[in-house]
Amino acid sequence: MSQRFSYTMDGSSTEFGSGLRSPKEEFAHLLRLLREGKRSTFIVGPIPDGVHFVDHIQYGDRSAYLQCAGTAETMTIEWHRVDDDGQDRHYIVGRGGDHSGEPDVEIPFFNGTRTATVYPDEVFALDEATDIFFSCYETETLPPSYATRLFDLAWPKPQS
Repeated sequence: MSQRFSYTMDGSSTEFGSGLRSPKEEFAHLLRLLREGKRSTFIVGPIPDGVHFVDHIQYGDRSAYLQCAGTAETMTIEWHRVDDDGQDRHYIVGRGGDHSGEPDVEIPFFNGTRTATVYPDEVFALDEATDIFFSCYETETLPPSYATRLFDLAWPKPQS
């Protein structure tokens, strides 16, 4: 993989790929660090060609990234990208299950101070999440067997 990537874990950022492990083993290692009361978020995205890592972290374009929140045993995965129409969109990754009614599976993160609420097919554990992150690292897209659900990041407007 010639493309460079950065990752952020609970607010601390560095360049992906220590060279000590294969990329897939590195994803497994980092995702395994997600534990209740410890680390709970992980974000990875490409660094544009010709951009220094520090500049990317401070000023870089954040239009494409894959992130997760929760623990190694129970996490949600989200994908942010620029779609073909040029719009930034944020998606929750799932397996394409039943989405009737409101999502009702709560995944706590940031030591229980925040919660992601998703459908059952949008909950992942370490091994499957590792495969998804590694596939996105190699192809810069989700594996075709996964579905996405648009997630509106807009804040609700105050009532008048």
